[in-house]
Order: sequence, then C-alpha cells, then structure tokens
Amino acid sequence: MRKLLQSRRRPLSARPQEEDVVLSCRVRLARNLAGTRFPDWNDEDGHFGVLDTIFAAVERTGALPAPSLLGARDRPADPQELALLHEQHVVSKELVDRGRGGALIRCDDPGACIMVNEEDHLRIQVIRPGLELASAWALADRIDTCLESALDYAFSPQLGYLTACPSNVGTGLRASFMVNLLGLRLAEDLDAALRALAALRLTVRGVDGEGTDAAGHLFQISNQGTLGEREDEVIQTLSEQVGELIRQEHFARRRLLRDAPAVVHDCVARALAILQHARMIASDEAMDYLSALRLGRQLRLLKNLDVARIDALLLGVQPVHLSHRFHLETADQDCRDRRRADWLRQELADVLFLP
Repeated sequence: MRKLLQSRRRPLSARPQEEDVVLSCRVRLARNLAGTRFPDWNDEDGHFGVLDTIFAAVERTGALPAPSLLGARDRPADPQELALLHEQHVVSKELVDRGRGGALIRCDDPGACIMVNEEDHLRIQVIRPGLELASAWALADRIDTCLESALDYAFSPQLGYLTACPSNVGTGLRASFMVNLLGLRLAEDLDAALRALAALRLTVRGVDGEGTDAAGHLFQISNQGTLGEREDEVIQTLSEQVGELIRQEHFARRRLLRDAPAVVHDCVARALAILQHARMIASDEAMDYLSALRLGRQLRLLKNLDVARIDALLLGVQPVHLSHRFHLETADQDCRDRRRADWLRQELADVLFLP
C-alpha cells in the first residue's frame, strides 16, 4: 500500500470503470445558530423555532430551488418515509430518532437537502454519483454561502464553525466516498489498505456509518480533520487518495484474475448460484453476494447484468425497502427473508455466468 501512502499530491488521472468501485460521494456541512442550544439540549418548542428560522432563510435566499419540508409542526414526518430515506443514506439515524422537531428540507435536486435538528441545527448535504466530489462541494458551498447571508451562524474567529461534536469544529466539513473493496478483500490486501488510509488521517466506516459493518463489502471513506484545514484542500486531497485506492482495487482484481482465476470465478459463480436458487436470505447476506456480482460484472464474467441493476437490488433488499415494496410491514423476519429470496430469483433469472 506504499502507493496509497504516497498519493497525497498525486494528480487524479483517467478513471476507467470507476462506477464498479465508487457508488457515490457526499459532502456534509455542519452549522449551528448563534445563541441557541444544540438540538440534544433543546426542547421541542426550541426545535420548531430553529426549523422555522432555517426554512424561512432557505425560502428567502433561494438556497434550495423549490424547497419542501418533511417534518413540519402540523405535518409530522412519516416514520416509514424517514426509514426509507435512511436506507438511501439521505438522512442519518440521529434524525430518524429525533422524532418531532427533526426535519428534512428537500428540493428539485434529489441529491441536495438540509437536515434540521439532527446533531447540529442544520446539516447541508449534497450526494453525487462516482467521483464527482468537487461538484458536490461546489453546490454545498453555494448553499452554505446563501444561508450564511441570512442566518447568524455560531462561529469563533479562533476555531471556526462551532458544532455539537468537537470533532466537527472548524470547517464542519465531512466529505466521503462509498466504495466497494471486494477485490482487495479477496486478494487479502484489505487490512493493509485500511491501515494506509488510517495513516493518511482518513476515517473508514461501514455502509451505514459509524459503528456499522461493511455489508456488501461497502465502505465509507471520509476526511478526519476539520480544524485548521481549508475546505478545497480537503476535497482535493480526499479525491486524490480515494483515486489511488480505486487504482489499488482495480490492480487487485486484475491480479486475482491473472494469478488465481479459480478464486474469482468461484466467488462470482457461487454468489450468482445462491441468489438464483436460495429460498431464504437475509439482507446483509444478499448484499455480500450482490457485491460479488458487481465484481463479476467489471471482470466481464456475467451476461445480462449492469451496475444500475445491481445498485437497484442493493437498495431493494434493505429491510424497509423490501417491506414497503411487498407490503410486509407486519411480517416477521423469516417472511421477509423468503420474500427477498423470491424477488432476487425473479430479478436475476436471466443472468448468465461466463467463465
């Protein structure tokens, strides 16, 4: 992983087949209102006061085009809709757990939103596909600049933006990529890669964030520092480092196919066979096997399958999405596992393995 450690100032070159490694990227900016208690120390009336102030500023400044509110005082957010958004990584578990007073401001751009009264008063968020982190940052920065002209942010000339969690003080910026690292895991190089990322002061989390497992071999790679760093440098450095990680993942896949083709073929063929024939399957297990199909697709071992279809299945096998699709809200886990297996057999019936 020496190349990964040396990538701090290496320019990002052409990125072939990046969609097979990088699912998405995200920028979040944490901001708070001056003189107002943080959400965890505020009460419900205080939460709605903050929400009214922020939504009025969004409408007045045009920070988000055609904004709409999920979680208004007179129209509480539907818990199932919030749970669906959580599985889509649009809202955090903290916002879901907030209940009344927590809200989401959405707009015509499905990748741009503002979480209100999560851990901080507002979290501006932009999600983009692939390696479009610079584009995500540019939009988040524009939204932030608009709102700062209308809101009195909690800010210290010495420290920067003040946040509920000390680890976010400074820029309040968290930028991240969602990546699939099955090649490195099969090549037994994943631990070394993760150690290299830690040495670069990057944070590695599971698919659902802090404290979660890497279901589907999916990892969130994000910046660690927010104090004393320039936002544009954070974005550039993270993009370069993840670009090198992508190269290492592609190299691991090519090396496996060259030196241990039976291992790769078995991984992909076994995953496809189980998904096409299983009668019960849990969501995490399904994600692991769908991740293997992603690898097989990139290595041209599968026919009649593309990345968009795999990504739709990765989301569809999640418990809330599955229950919503098939009206299983009152079903037990065994029933969901059977329905998930039935659905996957149907969706993948035409996929062929090409050794």
